Amino acid sequence: FKPSHILLKNMDIIERVCHWHEPPVIVPPTISITKHSVPGFEDITNDAEGNSPKIFCIDKPPTVPVHPAGPFYANSLLMMVEAQEGLPPKSLIPCHRIDRATSGVLICTNMPSVASAVQRKISGGGKVKKLYLARVKGKFPASLIRDVVLPEQVINIASTRWCGDDNDILEVNAPLAVKMENETNSINSAMSASPMHRIVSSDGKPSVSRFRFIAYDEQTNQSLVSCCPITGRGHQLRVHLQIIGFPIQNDVEYGGTIHRDSIKSQMELSVKSMLEVSASTLRCLHDDSITEEEIRMSVENCKCCVHGKEGVKASFNSSQLLGGSHAIDLHALKYCISFGNDSKADDLNENNTMKFTTSIPSWAARFVDIASVERFHWLA
Repeated sequence: FKPSHILLKNMDIIERVCHWHEPPVIVPPTISITKHSVPGFEDITNDAEGNSPKIFCIDKPPTVPVHPAGPFYANSLLMMVEAQEGLPPKSLIPCHRIDRATSGVLICTNMPSVASAVQRKISGGGKVKKLYLARVKGKFPASLIRDVVLPEQVINIASTRWCGDDNDILEVNAPLAVKMENETNSINSAMSASPMHRIVSSDGKPSVSRFRFIAYDEQTNQSLVSCCPITGRGHQLRVHLQIIGFPIQNDVEYGGTIHRDSIKSQMELSVKSMLEVSASTLRCLHDDSITEEEIRMSVENCKCCVHGKEGVKASFNSSQLLGGSHAIDLHALKYCISFGNDSKADDLNENNTMKFTTSIPSWAARFVDIASVERFHWLA
């Protein structure tokens, strides 16, 4: 029968064989990881596979998605870390979200029960602190002496206020809603990393962020800002910085800028690398159930193999080819999670909390001493 003559029923499974090409990502030779014992799980020694409960703090590079998604499979963070650390596939469980374009702290565990416990702490009010760094366009205000002007279209639904002991923390309150890419003209679809775009809207979910000025570079007209998402909406920091007039560098999806020449050259390098990998692969890796005929047909129908450079460009968008929205200057610097008063874990301090810290990214090092992580105080 031809496929068009088959009536699908509930629970039917459709399989297809395709010649898989994977877009490149930019990662260091070794991804930085620290391992921690788990508060409250001291009595659990091993699971069925012989693993003791651990928390993994991964310093996630930008450009890399956390999970296999879309065209990314082997080039996804969890698979890379599992291979690097000699862990079984699908053994790491992430405890929170972090965008592909964002770098910094990603907390994972190796047991579902531990992941659930950590996720409850992160989602519970007051149980977690987060601190991000962002490089933004313009001179960010350092105190209430300088007013922040909101765009007219959001002035009735968004607000700002200064807070903190020295009135040097700017709080932005603006509800966020999700719009699919084809519902808004505010972004270039070719540059977008995701079809879901966040906007400030009266029917959006409550969203609050806090920001503090750290340093300003007059030569580039850029500021380094510390950031704290009080609520946990997707793209929250990115949208809130955009509406107050300080978009994140390289975040073209939300008002940031990126050099067009660098976009073009990076995309050319990405396409070239994909074609070189394909040309150097003498034989496709495949499941034993796939026949030689199916392999031949999948290669013959592969745009990348048949049309080369133009086929790659037609198969992947610019973000996937590292041509915009793949890496932004937003970094999750540190997390602090409270586990209450009944834990005896070595990683706890006097307040029964665990701190997870990453290195300062290179784009922030020009503003401050790279060893001065502790100078960045919590904003909540």
